[in-house]
Amino acid sequence: MRVFLDTNVVLDCLLKDRVYREASMALMKMGEPNNIWFRIASTSIPTIVYCARKFVPQEVILERIEEINKTCKVLSIGFGEVYTALHSECPDFEDAMQIAAAELESDVIVTGNAKHFRPYTALPVFTPDEFMAKLREHSA
Repeated sequence: MRVFLDTNVVLDCLLKDRVYREASMALMKMGEPNNIWFRIASTSIPTIVYCARKFVPQEVILERIEEINKTCKVLSIGFGEVYTALHSECPDFEDAMQIAAAELESDVIVTGNAKHFRPYTALPVFTPDEFMAKLREHSA
Protein backbone atom coordinates (compact mmCIF):
# COMPACT_ATOMS: atom_id res chain seq x y z
CA MET A 1 0.00 0.00 0.00
CA ARG A 2 1.35 3.42 -0.99
CA VAL A 3 0.66 5.88 1.83
CA PHE A 4 1.04 9.61 1.30
CA LEU A 5 2.00 11.44 4.50
CA ASP A 6 0.91 15.03 4.89
CA THR A 7 3.53 17.38 6.32
CA ASN A 8 1.79 17.45 9.70
CA VAL A 9 2.19 13.69 10.18
CA VAL A 10 5.97 14.03 10.06
CA LEU A 11 5.82 17.07 12.31
CA ASP A 12 3.79 14.98 14.78
CA CYS A 13 6.81 12.70 15.10
CA LEU A 14 9.22 15.58 15.69
CA LEU A 15 7.28 17.84 18.00
CA LYS A 16 5.87 17.17 21.45
CA ASP A 17 2.27 17.87 22.46
CA ARG A 18 0.84 17.06 19.03
CA VAL A 19 -2.63 15.52 18.78
CA TYR A 20 -1.57 12.56 16.62
CA ARG A 21 1.98 12.13 17.93
CA GLU A 22 1.63 8.52 19.14
CA ALA A 23 -0.29 7.28 16.12
CA SER A 24 2.05 9.09 13.70
CA MET A 25 5.12 7.61 15.37
CA ALA A 26 3.57 4.13 15.34
CA LEU A 27 2.66 4.49 11.68
CA MET A 28 6.18 5.54 10.71
CA LYS A 29 7.51 2.36 12.35
CA MET A 30 5.18 0.13 10.30
CA GLY A 31 6.63 0.73 6.85
CA GLU A 32 8.24 -1.76 4.54
CA PRO A 33 7.93 -4.92 6.67
CA ASN A 34 4.15 -4.43 6.49
CA ASN A 35 4.10 -3.61 2.77
CA ILE A 36 3.49 0.06 3.46
CA TRP A 37 5.42 2.38 1.18
CA PHE A 38 5.46 5.99 2.32
CA ARG A 39 5.37 9.03 0.08
CA ILE A 40 5.89 12.67 1.00
CA ALA A 41 5.84 15.83 -1.09
CA SER A 42 9.17 17.53 -1.72
CA THR A 43 7.61 20.77 -0.47
CA SER A 44 7.06 19.17 2.93
CA ILE A 45 10.75 19.02 3.73
CA PRO A 46 11.44 22.78 3.94
CA THR A 47 8.16 23.22 5.82
CA ILE A 48 9.18 20.56 8.36
CA VAL A 49 12.59 22.19 8.86
CA TYR A 50 11.04 25.64 9.21
CA CYS A 51 8.37 24.56 11.70
CA ALA A 52 10.62 22.35 13.80
CA ARG A 53 13.64 24.65 14.05
CA LYS A 54 12.18 26.62 16.97
CA PHE A 55 11.59 23.51 19.07
CA VAL A 56 14.06 20.83 17.96
CA PRO A 57 17.87 20.98 17.72
CA GLN A 58 19.23 21.25 14.18
CA GLU A 59 21.03 17.88 14.49
CA VAL A 60 17.76 16.12 15.33
CA ILE A 61 16.01 17.76 12.39
CA LEU A 62 18.80 16.68 10.04
CA GLU A 63 18.62 13.11 11.38
CA ARG A 64 14.86 13.08 10.80
CA ILE A 65 15.24 14.39 7.25
CA GLU A 66 17.76 11.61 6.59
CA GLU A 67 15.25 9.07 7.96
CA ILE A 68 12.56 10.52 5.69
CA ASN A 69 14.89 10.06 2.74
CA LYS A 70 15.38 6.39 3.69
CA THR A 71 11.76 5.54 4.53
CA CYS A 72 9.75 7.73 2.14
CA LYS A 73 9.72 8.29 -1.56
CA VAL A 74 9.93 12.04 -1.98
CA LEU A 75 7.48 13.12 -4.68
CA SER A 76 8.54 16.15 -6.70
CA ILE A 77 6.25 19.09 -6.95
CA GLY A 78 6.57 20.42 -10.47
CA PHE A 79 4.54 22.71 -12.67
CA GLY A 80 1.90 20.04 -13.23
CA GLU A 81 1.14 19.78 -9.52
CA VAL A 82 1.25 23.58 -9.13
CA TYR A 83 -1.16 23.98 -12.07
CA THR A 84 -3.49 21.35 -10.66
CA ALA A 85 -3.39 23.04 -7.24
CA LEU A 86 -4.10 26.46 -8.75
CA HIS A 87 -7.23 25.05 -10.40
CA SER A 88 -8.32 23.02 -7.38
CA GLU A 89 -11.25 23.98 -5.21
CA CYS A 90 -9.13 23.21 -2.15
CA PRO A 91 -8.76 26.50 -0.24
CA ASP A 92 -5.28 25.63 1.08
CA PHE A 93 -2.75 25.85 -1.76
CA GLU A 94 -0.10 23.78 0.04
CA ASP A 95 -2.61 21.01 0.68
CA ALA A 96 -3.82 21.23 -2.92
CA MET A 97 -0.24 20.67 -4.15
CA GLN A 98 0.14 17.69 -1.82
CA ILE A 99 -3.14 16.23 -3.08
CA ALA A 100 -1.96 16.64 -6.68
CA ALA A 101 1.28 14.79 -5.87
CA ALA A 102 -0.47 12.10 -3.84
CA GLU A 103 -2.98 11.33 -6.57
CA LEU A 104 -0.17 10.37 -8.94
CA GLU A 105 1.47 7.73 -6.74
CA SER A 106 -0.52 6.93 -3.63
CA ASP A 107 -3.38 4.73 -2.52
CA VAL A 108 -4.33 6.72 0.60
CA ILE A 109 -3.53 10.02 2.30
CA VAL A 110 -2.79 10.25 6.02
CA THR A 111 -3.14 13.72 7.53
CA GLY A 112 -3.98 15.37 10.81
CA ASN A 113 -6.14 17.80 8.87
CA ALA A 114 -8.59 15.58 7.00
CA LYS A 115 -11.10 18.39 6.40
CA HIS A 116 -8.59 20.03 4.03
CA PHE A 117 -8.21 16.82 2.03
CA ARG A 118 -11.38 14.70 2.02
CA PRO A 119 -13.59 16.97 -0.09
CA TYR A 120 -10.89 17.51 -2.72
CA THR A 121 -9.63 14.04 -3.61
CA ALA A 122 -11.01 10.66 -4.59
CA LEU A 123 -8.29 8.97 -2.51
CA PRO A 124 -9.27 7.66 0.92
CA VAL A 125 -8.14 10.13 3.59
CA PHE A 126 -7.41 9.11 7.18
CA THR A 127 -6.11 10.75 10.31
CA PRO A 128 -3.17 8.84 11.83
CA ASP A 129 -5.52 7.37 14.47
CA GLU A 130 -8.03 6.26 11.84
CA PHE A 131 -5.35 4.70 9.67
CA MET A 132 -3.78 2.80 12.57
CA ALA A 133 -7.24 1.50 13.55
CA LYS A 134 -7.79 0.36 9.96
CA LEU A 135 -4.43 -1.46 9.96
CA ARG A 136 -5.32 -3.18 13.25
CA GLU A 137 -8.70 -4.20 11.77
CA HIS A 138 -7.05 -5.84 8.76
CA SER A 139 -4.43 -7.66 10.82
CA ALA A 140 -6.99 -9.12 13.23
